[in-house]
Amino acid sequence: MSERADRDLSQKRALARAALIWEGLWPALWPALGVCGAYFGFVLIDAPGWLPPWGRVALLGATLAATAILLWRGLSRVRRPSANAVDRRLERASGLRHRPLAALIDRPAQPSAEAEILWREHLRRLTALTARLRVGRPRPGLPAQDPRALRGALVVALGAALVVAGPDAGQRLLRGVLPAWPVGTPAPAAQVQAWITPPAYTGLPPRLLAPGVAAVPAGTRLTVSVTGVTMAPALMLDDTSTPFEALDSASFQAARELNAPGRLRVALNGDALAAWTLSIIPDLPPNAAFQEPPGPGAAAGRPAQQTRLPWRADDDYGLAGVQAEFRLRDRLDAPPLVVPLPLAGAPRTARSVTTPDLTPHPWAGLPVIVRIVARDAIGQTGRSADQGLVLPERTFHHPVAQAVIAIRRQLSLTPDQSAREQASAALDGIAGQPEAFDGSSPILLNLRSIATLLNQSRAANAVDEAQARLWALALSLEEGALDRTSRALEAAREALRQALADPPKPADGTPEADPKAPEATQPKPDAEKQAEIEQRTQELREAIKRQLEALAEQAKREGSSMPFDPGAPQLNGAQLDKKAEQLQQSAKDGRMKDAKQEMAELERLLEQLEKARPESGEQREQKNAERRERGRQQQSAVQDMVRREGAMMDRAQSRGSTPSPPGAPPASSATSQGTQDSRGQRALRRALGELMQRLGDLTGDIPPALGEADVAMRDAGEALSRGQDAAAGAAEQRAIEALQKGSRDMGQQMARQFGTGEPGEGEPDDGQGDEPGSQAGGDSPGNKDGNGPGKPGGGQGESPGGRRRTAHRDPLGRPAPTGVGGLESGDVHVPDEMEQARGRAIQDELRRRGAERGRPQPELDYIDRLLQPY
Repeated sequence: MSERADRDLSQKRALARAALIWEGLWPALWPALGVCGAYFGFVLIDAPGWLPPWGRVALLGATLAATAILLWRGLSRVRRPSANAVDRRLERASGLRHRPLAALIDRPAQPSAEAEILWREHLRRLTALTARLRVGRPRPGLPAQDPRALRGALVVALGAALVVAGPDAGQRLLRGVLPAWPVGTPAPAAQVQAWITPPAYTGLPPRLLAPGVAAVPAGTRLTVSVTGVTMAPALMLDDTSTPFEALDSASFQAARELNAPGRLRVALNGDALAAWTLSIIPDLPPNAAFQEPPGPGAAAGRPAQQTRLPWRADDDYGLAGVQAEFRLRDRLDAPPLVVPLPLAGAPRTARSVTTPDLTPHPWAGLPVIVRIVARDAIGQTGRSADQGLVLPERTFHHPVAQAVIAIRRQLSLTPDQSAREQASAALDGIAGQPEAFDGSSPILLNLRSIATLLNQSRAANAVDEAQARLWALALSLEEGALDRTSRALEAAREALRQALADPPKPADGTPEADPKAPEATQPKPDAEKQAEIEQRTQELREAIKRQLEALAEQAKREGSSMPFDPGAPQLNGAQLDKKAEQLQQSAKDGRMKDAKQEMAELERLLEQLEKARPESGEQREQKNAERRERGRQQQSAVQDMVRREGAMMDRAQSRGSTPSPPGAPPASSATSQGTQDSRGQRALRRALGELMQRLGDLTGDIPPALGEADVAMRDAGEALSRGQDAAAGAAEQRAIEALQKGSRDMGQQMARQFGTGEPGEGEPDDGQGDEPGSQAGGDSPGNKDGNGPGKPGGGQGESPGGRRRTAHRDPLGRPAPTGVGGLESGDVHVPDEMEQARGRAIQDELRRRGAERGRPQPELDYIDRLLQPY
């Protein structure tokens, strides 16, 4: 045979041997397996549970004995198939006759050449027959041993028993194999308690979780306790399991956090002790919005330099913080300005109007984009819609302070190197005009140092540092050192008061110290408290020193002595410093009672220092004179408005009195003049608004007549824009009358507040003014030259008292109006010093421009020629 045929024959013999083994083994195993199947069928239907414990053990023992006997009996008859039996099975299964496989191992009886050839041919034919060999299916012959087909009934019974047992099949099989296995207390005897603890930020109390459907906040802590069992149950949430920890032999507890919905159950040996269907209440992000558009606003008792932020925010469980974020509109990449908004506790809804003072920020006066950002306890944020506004800025009156703030503002918009160099050059230009800041050396040094910082420093915070120093410089120019030191002194006093304040009453019921007890029995402050008091006292001493230096500097600058009240005990720096040093030493030694007494004495001295600065009569009169001068300037401006308004009224009446042919378009010259008058009317109204604002700052009140003039000017401007000259003339007439009445009211108001002044200040020495009815600038009918009726020439005038005085004239030689009332009243006289002050202002401006050598040379030559007469 060939090697391949030999290998195929070996494989088929192995399969045939296995089939013979199975045919002998399966009938031997069947009786024992039938007994075991019947027993497990009884176990699955829990039949052994009806027997007492010894009955279950006996049943199990009998089953095991019967199984062993049947196995021994059946297996003892099983024999290993012989090679002959294997070949005979192959031949029978393949339908071969004459036992061809046995002939393969035969040999010729008398070997010879002819016999060898015949034998090989015979083997070839036999080998061809082996290719048809078949193993066939094993046939154990069970039907002969089980003619009633009990094996089928047993399989059906086992399937039915499995269905009946359901999820308890494993537990019942375990009890059937190991009847003495501890199975614990039945499920009905177990007690399950579950309670949930919502997150603290929700403010919800813990509560028991009843079986059924439950909705809990995200992040809730679930705790489940099981008692009355001897095995550890399992806490299942869908497919995830949480182990129980043993508290004692019959109690277990498990805890987990709930963040996802699902089916929650407590299972013991496959039995569900309790079950819940959970749904999660999500923690939604907070909402934030503006109640109305933000803008400038005023806090109580403070100027309108605040930023008004009417905001609202809400969250389902409570807000953790609210803030306003400002971004520079022209530099969105700049870090935002964050302003925390006040929030009491953690309310679910908050509404407020916050007015922070952002005038010190470098972005003051620039357009910004603001939004409200609300945050909840888990860090979720909600943002409002963006709103645009211009940050309010502080008003500076000092020209150098205005220039410094303008440079500071420009650095916020363009902080690059080119802008820094331009700002440095501008600061050098201001420093080159020391007369603008009275030649103050500290201010000059500040300007130079800030310019150097911007031009040479490459530090990342160079612009921020320069802007902070520019703000301090502007405040110094605007307020002066005395105001700054006064604020610093008050802040140091308040800090020391808080440091010396008694600690709060103990919450544990410990009795407080008796303030009347001797010092030795008083409790000593701890080292940290003593160090804080010592530091605050040292800061107060330094603040007092700076305040006294500022007072001395102011007195030196004004050419007067220290401004203490002569009637009060004289104070000096040594007395105040000595009292502060005694307070510091008492606190250092722990003598708090003495320290508080010395603080009270120091407070009294500081209040005396604060109040002992009354204005003398000369100072008060000087201030009133300055205010009267400002009032006269404002009245002069009103008179100029009357003249301009009268000129426009004359032109409007002239245009209205010239009729046009029907259907003809208006003349181009008249239309052009009406357009110019309309623009002039709007400019005049704006000037009136500015004057009313300055008057309000000066006197605290604005005459109602000026408001009527503003309304009349508005009507006149609208009529001029529509080409209605007659209506415009009537409105301008009303404006003139209101301006005249407002001028009289201004004079009376300033006379009440600031007095009538001395004759040397331009007042008539008899206290009387000019005759009523005199008109300013000759705009009234019948008085075109500015003189009153019966006063030809206007050079001299007769007062009602009979004395003559020199009439005042304006810079063009025209008779100037007299009296604070300007047009009709004669209670206060307007002097010529106004024109002198204006001349001095023009001269100072020319000199300032002449010092700017960067201007074109022809302009500098022209300024030099203008300054030559001076």
